[in-house]
Amino acid sequence: MEKQMSISVRELAEYVFRTGSIDNRFRSNSTLTEGTAIHQAVQKEYKEGEEKEVSLEYVYSTEEISLKIHGRCDGILSSAEGVVIDEIKSTARDLEEITEESYPVYWAQAKGYAFIYLMNHEEESIGVQLTYVQKQSREKKRFYHKFSKENLQEFMEHAVKEYTSYARILLHIREQKSNSIPDLSFPFPDYRKGQRKLAGSVYRTIEEKRNLYAQAPTGIGKTISTLFPAIKAMVDREQDRIFYLTAKTVTRATAEEALKRMENHGLILRSVTLTAKDKICFQEETICQPDYCPFADGYYDRINGAIVDVLLNETQLTRPVIEEYAKKHRVCPFEFSLDLTDVVDVIIGDYNYIFDPRVSLKRLLPEQKKNTVLLIDESHNLVERAREMFSASLSQQAYKQVEQEWVALNETLAQAAKAIRKDLDALSERNARELEFAVESIPGELEENLERFIDKADQELKNETEEERSEQLLDTYFAAQNFIKILQLADEHYINICTNSHEDFTVKLYCLDPSHVLHQTTKAFRSSVFFSATLSPFAYYKDMLGGKKEDYILRLPSPYESEQIDVVVAPISTRFKNRERTADKLVELLRTQVEENPGNHLFFFPSYHYMNMIYERFSQSSSMETAAQEQGMDEWRREDFLAQFVEGGQLAGFAVLGGVFSEGVDLRGDRLNGVAVVGIGLAPRSFEKELIKNYFSNIGKNGYDYAYVYPGMNKVLQAGGRLIRSEEDQGTIQLIDDRFLTPKYLNLFPDDWGNYRILS
Repeated sequence: MEKQMSISVRELAEYVFRTGSIDNRFRSNSTLTEGTAIHQAVQKEYKEGEEKEVSLEYVYSTEEISLKIHGRCDGILSSAEGVVIDEIKSTARDLEEITEESYPVYWAQAKGYAFIYLMNHEEESIGVQLTYVQKQSREKKRFYHKFSKENLQEFMEHAVKEYTSYARILLHIREQKSNSIPDLSFPFPDYRKGQRKLAGSVYRTIEEKRNLYAQAPTGIGKTISTLFPAIKAMVDREQDRIFYLTAKTVTRATAEEALKRMENHGLILRSVTLTAKDKICFQEETICQPDYCPFADGYYDRINGAIVDVLLNETQLTRPVIEEYAKKHRVCPFEFSLDLTDVVDVIIGDYNYIFDPRVSLKRLLPEQKKNTVLLIDESHNLVERAREMFSASLSQQAYKQVEQEWVALNETLAQAAKAIRKDLDALSERNARELEFAVESIPGELEENLERFIDKADQELKNETEEERSEQLLDTYFAAQNFIKILQLADEHYINICTNSHEDFTVKLYCLDPSHVLHQTTKAFRSSVFFSATLSPFAYYKDMLGGKKEDYILRLPSPYESEQIDVVVAPISTRFKNRERTADKLVELLRTQVEENPGNHLFFFPSYHYMNMIYERFSQSSSMETAAQEQGMDEWRREDFLAQFVEGGQLAGFAVLGGVFSEGVDLRGDRLNGVAVVGIGLAPRSFEKELIKNYFSNIGKNGYDYAYVYPGMNKVLQAGGRLIRSEEDQGTIQLIDDRFLTPKYLNLFPDDWGNYRILS
């Protein structure tokens, strides 16, 4: 039976004709937007009747495969010799360096469009033109060839033949997936309480192309309850890809475990886990150039073989697997994992691969997004992460240093940096006596000067070798690029914050309300499922994550019995001004907790200073073994800290609320017997928090709760959620602060904390 596949002209050309090395020598960070603008400028010059952005499609059939080849060509022009296909490419290279043979893959792409055009029309020949446009000068250089139908048929026959062996593999793994999904059953003997409802809601959401906001308490099995139905929904072929997004490495491992469990129950599909470049790079420095890195040198000559090998022999392409095959085939492990995202079924990675405008996967085309589902784990974290991702700042000191460094070497660059420094000077003088203040708008001249600086820095950095390159200039250049990029997004959801200090003056485009940009991002995808144990209060998180009226919501009760948790409220003051006075009472409360409930305990504090103060007093008054979180712990030290919580142990661990140990940590059974949360998690008052408060107050929300109470209480709920991780777990949660007994906070308690008792 003839097999059917779909591939874009660009994908086909790149697979068959792309060769050479990864060479990330300095490259403009605005390539995509510049490229779009350059295309549009060239297309404006087309004559009347000539077409631009023309969709083309042709089904190429062989004995074993039917290949739907599609794409959008830049232009279809007319000339005295007939029709001409125009392919536009922007380049940072000098046009003198570019010859007809410089980029075979571009010719292949243009010839692919020409082939489709001829097969759909009666002409016997066609012109093909490559139009190169230099980014800075906007000068053009064109190469032209005329091809007969026979020429192009031979070209396409060769391309399809080269691609067919790879296509067989893709068809094979697609069939494996399609054949295994219908028979896949839930990979546990029974559903936990609420688990079936969550899985059903996810499936319905994807089927109806909607979004879902789900609060699913700890222990319900959120990962399997979202991945399983999302995979089952792949059966209709309208949805062919899942992104499982998370903020932490440990939850990525949980997703990998869920896929492995389903594989053990008969599922066959491919997944890849994305690891940050600086973590997975084999070299001491992440310099992606062929003369430095052997894994970049000749990468495109070897990558097809590496992809085929790993797809035929592996299903879960985790970090160790990626590293093994990358070394075997001598390819860059990071680029290898990114290339695999084009062909696998499930991608596990950080939020930034979808949401961060600086690093999101540009290879995801609009038509691919329509067939992609986002599963967003621990999505309460996305609110603050989005604020960071969609904010940007400028430092006056950085431009002063560039000015001083380059004044004798490149006067025009130094002058461009000086202009920005003076613009920032003028901004700082608007309110020179204030350490922090807000301004309504960024002056137009600052934006113009930033663009001029980017242009001058771009030219300088291009001409430098890696060894010559100024890190100060490079960092300042990228900061300027990012500022301009975020400035295009800035609207009523943003504010401009100026900060004065003795050393520096900074201006920050600050995203007060990320809901708009989050909605704009997710609406391009088929469905998005936001889920967490602590989307509480629900209305706040749905609002902040960009939810709309038509989106589904789901709140599930805890699968555990309330008798498993002994919730105690100790009403003493932990306010900053009272901490010294109540320190001894706090130590007594913690000591009593460990004495009455022998085992391992984890105590959470609002700051390192407070934690260390109580840690010292507790250690002096108790013979119990203790361990404390340290600032800046690396991955190995964090693992060592958690490894001390052993079955049957007697350990008092001290950690910071909202830190790495207060969520995503799974200490089952007797590895953890009690938790204490000191304070209500309120962030210290700050200029930014006050601006958030005022913004939401002005649009009719409770600004104080949005800025302080809800994010703080979420930290408390996350810390408390470390205790009960299975049906067998039992333990004590002690909430230490008198404010927990006020109606505002009592209303935020989860249902299984309802039987709390108060210590007198």
